Amino acid sequence: MKQLSLLIDLERCTGCKTCIVACRNHFGIVDHATAVPNEIPYYLRVEQKSEGTYPDVSTTSWVVPCQHCKDPACITACPVEGAITKDTETGIVLIDKEKCIGCKACIPACPYDVIQFNDEDNVVHKCDLCFDQIRTGGIPVCVETCLADAMKFGEKEVLEQQVADEGREIDTELSAESILYIR
Repeated sequence: MKQLSLLIDLERCTGCKTCIVACRNHFGIVDHATAVPNEIPYYLRVEQKSEGTYPDVSTTSWVVPCQHCKDPACITACPVEGAITKDTETGIVLIDKEKCIGCKACIPACPYDVIQFNDEDNVVHKCDLCFDQIRTGGIPVCVETCLADAMKFGEKEVLEQQVADEGREIDTELSAESILYIR
């Protein structure tokens, strides 16, 4: 099985959150009329780490989507066979909303805290790397809209080779699963 992946360049990501807005709009997961700050659903988030002391402070930003784990804890935690699966052709972890019973067992099982619950539909949801688009040859919306060109999409092995060819390093701490982060 090939593993499709995102490559996130920590030197290019500015933390602008354009990827989050594009994702929310693509999937229609925000009701703008009733949205409350800090309670808006998301499929990915931006985290930041600042280092140094004033005036020499640097900030690193990175996107955290579903990590499409090699051995997904969410699948193991789900009591419904086939409600959460790892696609055999792409390596993408998918949620079947028709099979999801809304028990939320997968939410605390996720070590990356990326699975959310939709109260209205009584189902869980998360990033699927825009599976609907990649099946037809497209790319994830977050990659398409990244203003800093900090994200790439492709087969994990190919992305790893590109990193090596550029003489860059993969951040092994952040890149524990299928999403790659480079410095």
